[in-house]
Amino acid sequence: MALGSFLALFILAAAGHSARVDEATLPLASWKFDSFGVTHQGAVNTVADDAGGINDRLTGNAWTVAGVCGKSLQFDGITTHIRRPAARMLKNGGAFSVQAWIAIGAYPFNWCPIVQHQDEESAGFFFGIGDRGTVAFRLAAGGKWQGAETTQTIPTGRWAHVAGVFEPSKGVTIYIDGQPAASAPVSGEFIPASKNDLWIGRNMYELEQTAPVGKNRQYKTKISFDGILDEILVAGGARPATEIAAYHKAAKPATTPPLPARVLPAGPPGPAPFGAVYARLKYYKGWDDTWRVTDYPDVVVRFDEAPYRFVFWRGTSYIPHWVTENGIWFDNEFTESNDPGSHGSAEPMSDKQCLFSHVRIIQSSDARVVIHWRYSPVDVGLRHVWADPLTGWGDWTDEIHIIYPDGIAVRKITAHSSKLACWREWQESIVVMGPGMSPDAVIDPAGLTLANTAGESFTYSWEKQTPPKIPKRPASASIQIINTKSKYKPFSVVRSVDKPSFDIYSGEVRREISVYPWWNHWPTAFEPSNGRYAQAADRASHSSLAHISWANYATGVNWQTKIMLTGMTDATIGNVVAMARSWDTPARMTLTGIGFSGGDFDQTERAYVLEHKDGADNTPLACTLAASAESPANNVALVVKQWNEADIRLTINGETIPRGKNFRFGQRDTLDGSDLVVWMRIVATTPVKIVLTPAR
Repeated sequence: MALGSFLALFILAAAGHSARVDEATLPLASWKFDSFGVTHQGAVNTVADDAGGINDRLTGNAWTVAGVCGKSLQFDGITTHIRRPAARMLKNGGAFSVQAWIAIGAYPFNWCPIVQHQDEESAGFFFGIGDRGTVAFRLAAGGKWQGAETTQTIPTGRWAHVAGVFEPSKGVTIYIDGQPAASAPVSGEFIPASKNDLWIGRNMYELEQTAPVGKNRQYKTKISFDGILDEILVAGGARPATEIAAYHKAAKPATTPPLPARVLPAGPPGPAPFGAVYARLKYYKGWDDTWRVTDYPDVVVRFDEAPYRFVFWRGTSYIPHWVTENGIWFDNEFTESNDPGSHGSAEPMSDKQCLFSHVRIIQSSDARVVIHWRYSPVDVGLRHVWADPLTGWGDWTDEIHIIYPDGIAVRKITAHSSKLACWREWQESIVVMGPGMSPDAVIDPAGLTLANTAGESFTYSWEKQTPPKIPKRPASASIQIINTKSKYKPFSVVRSVDKPSFDIYSGEVRREISVYPWWNHWPTAFEPSNGRYAQAADRASHSSLAHISWANYATGVNWQTKIMLTGMTDATIGNVVAMARSWDTPARMTLTGIGFSGGDFDQTERAYVLEHKDGADNTPLACTLAASAESPANNVALVVKQWNEADIRLTINGETIPRGKNFRFGQRDTLDGSDLVVWMRIVATTPVKIVLTPAR
């Protein structure tokens, strides 16, 4: 017995009616998805239309999961779709019905069909899902494109039954979970499509994403369904409302659909041995399967005294993120530019496959980690900006991140360009959220605290209105703390001598959705877009609070370098200010031994740099830090060139400090030899005597 006949008998019986099948509503096509197979050529996946006895081509990544009845088909939201050639298409006319069970993983970026068979808007029909989970049923009739759309939205992560019915005398009616959800009259006779193929799960037409931030910032693309489809039925004739309601009641699943929660990956939670590791961070199956990588594409820096992370992940185009203990991500942006030919801004956000964005571990020891991130800011068409007419080189950027065990890193940014004087952005305070999160849920209304090294601070709130674009308090601010709803909060520091200025991201705010700006064209989305407002908390998304502008640290013919501190803290603003002072105006080091030279503080490394003299074997390194309230010592690092010591002993003010969490060291190999890197937990505002002795 055909599926439609079986369903009709079952439904009518369940509703208390006689088991008579209305031949006018026999199925024209039915996809149950209890299996999908491979054609005899062994290369093409197919799914069966049980009513029509046809195997339809399945393209892209799909897999069967538990369904409403038997199995269902999960679509990856990126590639999956079913397509039937027009030559084999059903020739329906007059009244007809279409229905399906759906479970949405994420809302589509524009209208996406459950079933679509149309010739532009001159013939055929569209039955599908919108960008906020509404349902539309539209068709060509009387020379016009007509139909209805629900105001009711379907939540993600649950089963829903949707149906559309067209009757020439009544128009169209849409049902959600057995109940009418929208209707509209339709004038004229339905005109079936005849030229184009039937599509399931992907729009046959290329569309821009909805809710664009501005013009010329997207490319059109085919919109795909992300989630599970089951029991799709297209039937001739109008299915009665009582039948649709009875079927929903009888077939409603008792369990939730198999759509695991999507959590931005940062590795196993909790503290772990300090250092950097290569890993393959997994997000969710459909997204993970798209990447053509092996086991070590990502880098994670872990900390042994705190549960936060510093993550370089493909899903964020390797833009480095501090990740709080409860899964809130934060970054300080990247270099962003554009030229007259740009399609939107040029930035690594647009590099969705990391074609021009790469990360590598330079050094990882018990004392510190060094990561190199190299990228080219490209537009949404992957076009490099400011290409040199002589060499063909466009803009490239090298970022060196030197990370210490206390959760503080130096970000050293070097932009290479033929147009250094043109507009270029270097910092933006960006909060990234996983699915299910919104800016209001993860950032305090009083979201931004600014401070100066004198200890003055002011906190700006978005609760009643967006703060002024140019914050005036406190004067000479060089420190920011992002007030995420977490124990550990991200901070950024710029040198006072570089005359930093802040501006609050006051544009692109739609307060009816969030008090903060909110977009989801990045991260994790593959669609070519440079700006889309988030419509819901269904996808990974991001928000911005402020920008920092500051002077160059160094410059050359075709390059500029800037430096800043970034990190995580659970300390008071006073402690953050003291830490900033230790970098901004470091305590002077005086060497008291004879075997070493140097001792200057290198702000690009947040370390004092020394050199071991030849012939000074077994000589201890002795020095004094002139720490004061204005130039405090706050977790001191040393880089001692050409000192290849496997083991050393430490005393601070005469007290022996055992190797452990308060005293760490490791080697840095170079072409010229081996350097010793030391990290010491020292917090002081009075002079400190340090002695490092070879353990021989």
